[in-house]
Amino acid sequence: MEQYFRYGEQEIAYLKGKDKQLADVIDKVGMVKRRVIPDLFAALVHSIVGQQISTKAHETIWRKMVDALGEVTPEKILSLSPKELQAFGITFKKVDYIQAAARKIASGEFDIQALSAMDDNEVCAKLSELDGIGVWTAEMLMLHSLQRPDILSFGGLAVQRGLRMVYHHRKITRALFEKYRRRYSPYGSVACIYLWAVSAGAVEGLKDYALKQINDGRKQVMEKKNIIKIKRYESPCGVLMLGSIDDKLCLCDWQVEKHRDHVDRRLKRILNAEFEEGSSEVIEKAEQQLNEFFARKRRMFDVPLLFVGTEFQKTVWNFLLTIPFGKTISYGEMARQIGLPKAVRAVANANGANSISIFAPCHRVIGSDRSLTGYGGGLEAKRFMLELEGVL
Repeated sequence: MEQYFRYGEQEIAYLKGKDKQLADVIDKVGMVKRRVIPDLFAALVHSIVGQQISTKAHETIWRKMVDALGEVTPEKILSLSPKELQAFGITFKKVDYIQAAARKIASGEFDIQALSAMDDNEVCAKLSELDGIGVWTAEMLMLHSLQRPDILSFGGLAVQRGLRMVYHHRKITRALFEKYRRRYSPYGSVACIYLWAVSAGAVEGLKDYALKQINDGRKQVMEKKNIIKIKRYESPCGVLMLGSIDDKLCLCDWQVEKHRDHVDRRLKRILNAEFEEGSSEVIEKAEQQLNEFFARKRRMFDVPLLFVGTEFQKTVWNFLLTIPFGKTISYGEMARQIGLPKAVRAVANANGANSISIFAPCHRVIGSDRSLTGYGGGLEAKRFMLELEGVL
C-alpha cells in the first residue's frame, strides 16, 4: 500500500498565515498526496534514479524496477548485472552509484538506518560519503523517506519554477530563496510539495504560465551557452588544465586526474557552458602566479576563484584556502574545524572533487598518520609540492 507525506491542519494554517499567495495556492490545490518510500535504501535508489531527468521518466523507470524486483533491496540490486540494471533505463553512471551504495550497505560499511537519528546537516554530510550523492539527492531522501518537516530544495528546478510562478519573479537567487525558506520554516517540506504542484500545472490560472516558463527555459538553454576558456599549463610535476569564466578561475585540474571527465561535466552542467581553447586575463594571471610558486617566489595567491559544486563541497574548498603555505592538516582535523567531526570521509571526498588544485591547496591535506594518501595529480606531484613548501 502506498504511503504519503504526513501533514495536516497545523502545517496548512501556519503556511497560510505566513503567506497570502501560498494560501491562495493551497486553497485552489487542496490536500496533496505526495508519495513517500519508508524504506531508506529503496528511497535512496529512487532518488539516484531521479537525478537530472523528468518526473515522467523517473516514475516510468521506477515502476519498471518495482514491478521486476518487488522490493528494492541491496541484495536484489547486487544480484543483477550492470547491463540488467541499465535495461530499466538507468544510465551507466547511475548504475555504478546504485551498486556501490548497495555494496557498502550490504557489507555494513555504511549504516543507512543510522540516518534516522541524525539531524538534517548530518544526513547530508553522511550521504555525501556515497558516490554520486549530493545535497539535492540527500534532501529528496529526507523529504520522501524520512519525512523531515523543513526541507526546501534550492537545487530543485521545479521548486525554483514554482516560486517564480507564485510570486512572479524572473529569477530565484540564493538570497531570494533563503527569504522564502525562512518564511516557510518550520514547514518547508509542505511548502515544497505545493510548489511542486504549481510547477506541474495544478493551478489553472498558472498552468499556461508554467508551460511558458518551461518552454522559455528550454529555449534559453538551447540559444545561450556560456564559454569556459581553457588552456594547458605544464608544471614541473605534471600538466594542468586551466579554465576561466566571468573573470574568475574555475578550473586548475591535473590532466592525469582519473575524475577529469567528472569535473568537466560538473562545470558544463552547473555553469551551462562549453569549453573553448584559448586564454584570458585570469588564466594569464594564474599562469604567472603558478610560475612564481614553482620558482619558490610566491607563497600566496590572489587569483579570483569560482568554486562550482554543492554547498558542502564549497565549504570544504573554502576551508582549503585557510591552510597556510608550508603547513598540513589531516582530514579528521579538517572535519572537526569545519564543525562536522563525523564527516571525515565526506571531507576527503570533497577534497578529491576539488577542481582548483594548488590555488585551493588540497595537497596540504594528509592522513592522520602523516601519510600522503591519494591525490588527483598523483602522489609524486603531491610530494613534489610539499617538498617545495618545506613540509617534507
